[in-house]
Amino acid sequence: MEPLNLGDITPFHTFDPMQGLAARELADILDSARKGEGDGFLTLTTTHPLVAKKLEAEGIVLSNGRTGIEWDDATILFIALRATQPDGSPAEPLDKGVSMDRLGRFPTNDGNAIAYLRANLIPESKDNLGCQLLTQLDVGLRKETRGHDNLSIGFGGMSLHGWLTTTDVTMLRTNLQKSAWKVSNNESFDGGVRDVVRHLIIILKTAEKRGLGILMRAHD
Repeated sequence: MEPLNLGDITPFHTFDPMQGLAARELADILDSARKGEGDGFLTLTTTHPLVAKKLEAEGIVLSNGRTGIEWDDATILFIALRATQPDGSPAEPLDKGVSMDRLGRFPTNDGNAIAYLRANLIPESKDNLGCQLLTQLDVGLRKETRGHDNLSIGFGGMSLHGWLTTTDVTMLRTNLQKSAWKVSNNESFDGGVRDVVRHLIIILKTAEKRGLGILMRAHD
């Protein structure tokens, strides 16, 4: 694949280290609260103590429920799920070099390497687990999946895509390495799929080694 022309590509996508297994559950809690179908924040300390600890460290009083939290849903998700160090500061990135840069600035109109992979990587079966996990990572929190962007678009240009838990990370890495994938004849960039897969596997292996999940996010 030819070197990328980065001049006009936006947004930049990152793959942030994610802690815990509560992404789907927390998304459902936020949706339920928004619809007035129950307030899972009232019992979050018991059901998801790690999430509760992170939110309480930011001054949130969970006993007041969702209505007592001024943040938007996307910001709540990001703060609750991002991996942190013992002192509460953000965890080290999963990659500081070529792989994050290649995936973050892919030369398509939307700059989204995972969307490119979904469009051009042909699995051996329609219900392929790898396809499901790529979709979850790319649009698991977006309108395409949830029917709205409340969980995706937040304060200060926050734009979340989706996630992989620690278990998902291992399953996707294994699937990409072992499944009988084919590449679309119509892919826009010669060698593009192979390039994305190679760098994604590097990030997946790092997350796997550190026992972390991944939260995909876009920046303007």
